[in-house]
Amino acid sequence: MTSETPAGKGVRMPRSVEDLNVVWEWDDAEGMQVRLAGYQPRDEYLRDRAERIGQLTEALSLHQGVDLFEIGSGEGVMARELAPRVNSLLCADVSQSFLDKTRATCAGIPNVDYHHIQNDYLAGLPDASFDAGFALNVFIHLNAFEVFLYLREIRRVLRPGGRFLFNYLDFGDVTRPQFHEYVASYPGAHPVAVKGFMSWLGTDVVGKLAAEAGLTPVPGSLDDQGGVCFLTLRREEEAA
Repeated sequence: MTSETPAGKGVRMPRSVEDLNVVWEWDDAEGMQVRLAGYQPRDEYLRDRAERIGQLTEALSLHQGVDLFEIGSGEGVMARELAPRVNSLLCADVSQSFLDKTRATCAGIPNVDYHHIQNDYLAGLPDASFDAGFALNVFIHLNAFEVFLYLREIRRVLRPGGRFLFNYLDFGDVTRPQFHEYVASYPGAHPVAVKGFMSWLGTDVVGKLAAEAGLTPVPGSLDDQGGVCFLTLRREEEAA
């Protein structure tokens, strides 16, 4: 792994996206919370996670027969609440420290499994093995190439008719000031730090990337909250 300090004599620059993912590793509670939600107060963050449970349950039609996956399981607070509602839940994360935290949070819950994403965008998971999936506050950090690679794998691992809910960023009243904060920090930023920046792709681009990956937006599912956009995609049934 590489350091977050600027490259110089004796400091190896990152060579892959996997190297850059070190930005999501942490070693104390403060570092964990910053990576989960920036400087949003923890009580607000936990309240938001709790409120998302109902949204996910409805949008993904969750029930006891569903095999579910989560990309970016973080500390596992959503997994802990969702696991009893489904048949199985796979928690996937690029961060080993977050995956370890999820294991601790979900200790004793028998239907939860874990997958470390190692620059393969879910390629290690079997075809057509899930009914639904979701990712919250993950795609807001991805560039167009990464979004497409994930969506292509998501289509593959979903069963026909399966759904995937995620959020991304467009310009809006909420996100425009954040964009300018990142613009101010961008010049000279180390590549590891940039990997943790937010990414503004917009609804038009995200829709085209989804279509390119073979996924279809669920009608009426787009929810634009001041530029923070939530969308549910569907893998269509196979043609007869």
